[in-house]
This record gives sequence, structure tokens and C-alpha cells, in this order.
Amino acid sequence: MKIKARSVLKRVLSVAVVAAIAAGISTTLSNTAEKPILTSAENTMDDYEKQIEEYQQKQEEYDAKIAETEGSIAKEQENQAAIEAQIETVQATIYEYSKMIAEIRESLDKVQANIDKLNKKIEETQRTIDTKQSEIESGIADFKTRLRAMYIAGDSSYTSILFGAKDFYDALMKAELVKRVADHDDKLIDGLVQKKNELEAAKKTLEEQKAEVEKQKSELEKQRDSYNAKKAQQQTQMDKLSTLVAESKAHQEALEAEKAAHEAQKEAYAEREEQAQEMWNKLYEEAEARRRAAEEERQRLAALAQQNNKYDQSNDTDYTTGTSGDFIWPVPGHYVISYGVGWRWGAYHAGIDIYDANIGGSQIIASDAGTVVVAENACPHDYGKNYSCGCGGGYGRYAIIDHGNGYMTLYGHMTNCIVTVGQQVKQGETIGYVGSTGHSTGNHCHFEVRLNGTALNPENFVSP
Repeated sequence: MKIKARSVLKRVLSVAVVAAIAAGISTTLSNTAEKPILTSAENTMDDYEKQIEEYQQKQEEYDAKIAETEGSIAKEQENQAAIEAQIETVQATIYEYSKMIAEIRESLDKVQANIDKLNKKIEETQRTIDTKQSEIESGIADFKTRLRAMYIAGDSSYTSILFGAKDFYDALMKAELVKRVADHDDKLIDGLVQKKNELEAAKKTLEEQKAEVEKQKSELEKQRDSYNAKKAQQQTQMDKLSTLVAESKAHQEALEAEKAAHEAQKEAYAEREEQAQEMWNKLYEEAEARRRAAEEERQRLAALAQQNNKYDQSNDTDYTTGTSGDFIWPVPGHYVISYGVGWRWGAYHAGIDIYDANIGGSQIIASDAGTVVVAENACPHDYGKNYSCGCGGGYGRYAIIDHGNGYMTLYGHMTNCIVTVGQQVKQGETIGYVGSTGHSTGNHCHFEVRLNGTALNPENFVSP
């Protein structure tokens, strides 16, 4: 029995060691680990991303269109339409981000709820483990007492107990008593072993569930980072929307103000147009008179030469050295047309306005060779204004060059005109500098091409 007692004690001590290791572990006895939450968002996120990518491509196109038409009076309606289309596109993008963020938020909540559920189960399991640990310790204490009693009783065997019986009945009772004691010992040991196995299983399950919780926490952080990133992207879109709305409002207000100013000066515009046309008619008549005079002089010299039989064609001179239609761009280095030829609020714009932010003071060159027939340099109102100061019929400081064959070009709103009437100029020669005299809202060059006094579209003759 002493040998058996030592074996039992060894087993009990093994149980005690396992129990001691398991005592500080928080776990659950369930073998089923909670899996990460997979919401329907996983099936739609790609769709959201694809839709947002399409909207962002549209935004890039509209941004380019807005930049292309910005500052162009001729394209102001096109610019406003692009801004409004961009506003709708940005709003649609924000909506897609809202749906995506809602999906991520829902997934975040579910993952967090799952983690909370696991933590609650871990707390409940810890209480269960504490109870089992207490039961194991109590069982070990009881068995230690039993072993101590067996040791004090000394060596004994079934044979000595039976031979010590007074009679058969006494022997039977003692045998039954020994059997029951042995059964009790076996059950106690089996119970302790079972508890040891349960703790070992719990330990294994604990490690699995701890790993699962860490995995879900990692998923939670990943989704939280995605959530924050999408929120930031959405905020960028919302900021862009606010800017676009403000630009659209300012643009509309500026258009309304300009339209009101045009309406208020409608009669003045009509009068100015009439005066301008009278000027062009007069210039055309004068050019025709010079042409006829030159032709008469040529014919006179030809007749005189025939009489003297020594006509020299090298003496033929023309009042212009132009090529009549072969024009070049009048403001080198500045190629934005802010307003083209056409009707606008009841007024006809007969040329193109060349403008950019740095054009002030830039040189204006003769688009073709010719004779200066107008050189106005008296306007003192060199600043931006949305009305006409009346100088130069609205052109301010300006020049007109006659290129022959009915062609003339005009250069308006100069800060300084440096040529004089009758001066012969070569193609590309500087004739003045860009300013904002006359009816001009800011520094730019107004350029016209006329044939026999009729305004033509300069874009058909020159290009940036």
C-alpha cells in the first residue's frame, strides 16, 4: 500500500502543478472561437471604390474645363456650366463616400461588439476556472489527509484484514469497507485527473481565443484606419464642394453685376458702336482715296514714261508695305483669349481680348507691316473699370494700322501708344504697351481685324 500511496501522491502532485499553472489564466471552456465579422460591405466596397474612381476622373475633366474657361468672358457660360457639373459630381462623390463610411462604421461596430462579447465570456469563464481551481485545491487537501491517515496506519493488506476478522460476516464487512475506501480513493483521483484534463483543454482553448481576439483587434484597427482615411477623403471633397459653391456664387454675382452695368449703359454702347462704325467707314474711305490717288499717280507716271519711252517700274511706290492678310500674334508671350467676337447682352464685341495675370506693360507689335492711320495717346484713365471713361471711343489709347487691300488692324487699351499717324511700321515692330485705358476692366489688349471697314474674327487670321 505504501508503494501505491506514493504513486497516488505523485499523480496528485502532478494535478496540483497543472492546477497551479492554470490558476492565473483567464479563459473559456468553449472550444468554438468567434470568427471575424464579414459584413455585406466586403461585397460592395469594390463597387464604391470603382464609382468614386469614375467620379474623380470626371472631376479631373471638369477641373481642366474650369481652368480652360476661367477668366474667359466669351466662355463664361461654359465655365459656369462646368462649375455646376463639377458641383454635382463632387456631391455624388461625397454620397458614395457616405455609403462606404456607413458600411465601415457598421462593420466596426460589429467587430467591436464581437470583441466585447468575447471579453464578457472570458470574464465568465474566469469565474468558472476560479471555482474549479478551488475544487481541485479542496480535493487535493482531502486526499492529502487520506494519505496521511494511510501512512499513520502503516502497511496493511486485504489478507491481514480478512485474517483479523472474528467470523465470516466480520470478514465480509471488512472486505466491503476496504472496497468502498478504495472506490472512494479511485473516484477522488479520477475526479482530480478529469479536472486536470479540463484545465489543460481550457488552456489550449484560451490560447486559440486569445489569438482570435488579437486577430479581431487587428481587423478592428485596420477598419478604423480605413474609416479615418475615407472620412478624410470625404472631408476633402466637402471642402472642394464648399469652394466650388462659393466660386459659382461669386461668378453668378459678377455676371449679374456686369449684365446690370451693360444694361445701364446700353444706350452708351449703341452710341459708341455707331461712332466706331462711322470712324471705320471714314478710315475706309480715306484708304480708298489714297489707293485711287496712288493708282492715278501710277497711271500718270506710266503714261509719261510711254511718252518719253523710259518708264521705270522701280519708281512705283505703294502707301503700304503690308501683305494684306498675313498676320502674326500681336502680344508675344501672352496667348489667352479672355473674350472673343460675338454678341453679349445687346452689345457686339468686334475683336478678341488678349489677357493673362501678367500681361500689364507687355509689348504690342504690329500684326503686319503697314501705315499707322490712327494713334490715340491721350487717355489718362489707365486702371480697371466696368464703365467707359469715353476716351478714344472706349478704346482708350489705341492704334490702327492700314495694311492695304482693305485690311486694317486695331490695338486698344494701351498704357502707351508709341507710334504716330503716317508712320510706316514693319511686321513685328513694337507699337505700344498693354494697359487698361478706355472701357477696360483690367490690363488686356483688344485686337480687331477689319476688311473694308467690316469686322472679321481675328482668330481666323492669328493664333496663339
